[in-house]
Amino acid sequence: MDTSVFPAVVSIQLSAVKTLNGSNFDDWKVSLSMYLAIAQLHLALRVDAPAELTDESTIAKKTYYEKWQNSNRVFLMVIKYIIDKSIRQGIPNKETTKEFLQAVAEKFKKFDKTQKSHYLSLLEHTQYDGVSGVREHIMTLISYFNKLKSFELDLGESFLVWRILESLPAQFKILKTSYNS
Repeated sequence: MDTSVFPAVVSIQLSAVKTLNGSNFDDWKVSLSMYLAIAQLHLALRVDAPAELTDESTIAKKTYYEKWQNSNRVFLMVIKYIIDKSIRQGIPNKETTKEFLQAVAEKFKKFDKTQKSHYLSLLEHTQYDGVSGVREHIMTLISYFNKLKSFELDLGESFLVWRILESLPAQFKILKTSYNS
């Protein structure tokens, strides 16, 4: 890549990375990974830290060590920049990007349980309101179902169909009867 263009490309791409706001961990991680790959800053994530340099270290080892250290430093700066301040303050500082990302992931494991419970409740309690279209109602329930699947909670397609039918009012009795037959 032309090094004179590199800062502009990195800057543009950084604006496309989502800010971690507490409810978008998976999307944030995907957009961050894409950015780091494009900006060629993902070395510190892909490879463990090299051994400390010694007097006997070769020029190649010194160059690689510097490249890894730079990748780690810039990666940490980028991650901290794209995490909402209220979240960033609750994450302990770490020396490497792998450790820092692990700390972020640990923080969001608890959040995932809360979100899983929230979407399960929505799927269970959402009823057709008679105002919006039936299609929109079904798509909403499918959306909740897919969110639960993304949290590795697969309730099965038959449960989804049953839940959709149960959420419809009595005027859809014929549809329920037809399906059950």
